[in-house]
Amino acid sequence: MARYLAFRYLRRDQPLELYFYAVPQLCLRLMGYWPDPKGTLNWRALVHFAILAIGVATELHAGFLYASSNKIALALETFCPAFTSAVTLVKMFLMLRYRHDLYYVVSRLRHLLFDFNVAEESNSIMRKNSQMAARLNFWPVSAGLSTCSMYNLKPLLVALIVYLQGRQDEIVWSTPFNMTMPNFLLHSPYFPATYVFIAYTGFVTVFMFGGCDAFYFEFCVHISTLFKFLQADTRALFRQYENVMQINGEGAANFEASLVVLIKRHNRIIELTHFFRERYRTITLLHFVSASLVIAFSIFNLMTINGSGFETVLYVGYTVAALSQLLIYCYGGTLVTESKLEVAKRRPSETHYR
Repeated sequence: MARYLAFRYLRRDQPLELYFYAVPQLCLRLMGYWPDPKGTLNWRALVHFAILAIGVATELHAGFLYASSNKIALALETFCPAFTSAVTLVKMFLMLRYRHDLYYVVSRLRHLLFDFNVAEESNSIMRKNSQMAARLNFWPVSAGLSTCSMYNLKPLLVALIVYLQGRQDEIVWSTPFNMTMPNFLLHSPYFPATYVFIAYTGFVTVFMFGGCDAFYFEFCVHISTLFKFLQADTRALFRQYENVMQINGEGAANFEASLVVLIKRHNRIIELTHFFRERYRTITLLHFVSASLVIAFSIFNLMTINGSGFETVLYVGYTVAALSQLLIYCYGGTLVTESKLEVAKRRPSETHYR
């Protein structure tokens, strides 16, 4: 864990093993959701699930109360993080449900990437793609942390500004996110604990959606890498016989055996992709819907309610965070599609892959 907290995966000179699922491991291990071989439920996972469930329920309730009272600005301010947290809660449930399958996906990817003797050019391909995955995955997490920190600091900064202006009697303490809490929790001596709890729900959301989304993108990058491995190994195989007019005897047998190995590896990659797609289909759909709603709410608020100052920065930051999540989903799918098409153009015959 220490090597991930030190952000070594953002450097260029680290071992390849360090880049493997670096950001997903950092986020999901902190929350207790990283899949392990035993498949046991981590107590941190259950605690964080309960914390976020409370946050989602109270935040959505507050949002609907504001909307029914025609307080559109407060409703939009509440619904933006509420929808993100609600979808993140579903992601947490599905990560727990498929924890055995996700461990299988990670172990199979590790086997296919590190346990085969591949062509020399494949090492440079894997390093380039692994570094790219680590850095792009870090972007949504850092954007989410920045936005969450702005939400958490906003009430404190507002109170500080009022205090520095000498208007201590006008200070109104509020929470980072709008939630319907029991009245006694919003007053001394419980208010500091309530503030910390509500702020922590935001960080749970960030690390969970960051880890879950990074898991998807990391898978796509590694599948794309494996397809490029196949291209490199196929070129290396045929390069040995490029000046040979006809292959007979032992040479033909060796060529056929090598080609069969590549075909079987191709089939295993396709099977693993289909296996993962079935587990992540719901997560992907919900993410696109929720991110679209969040972006729409943020832009609508900026254009019609005329937010200014800190609120403008807040909504711009939220929009950037949502767009960065959409980017890694779209780019991940594009990488897999393009690399698969490249393999399809170069494979010897369709009948060999049946």
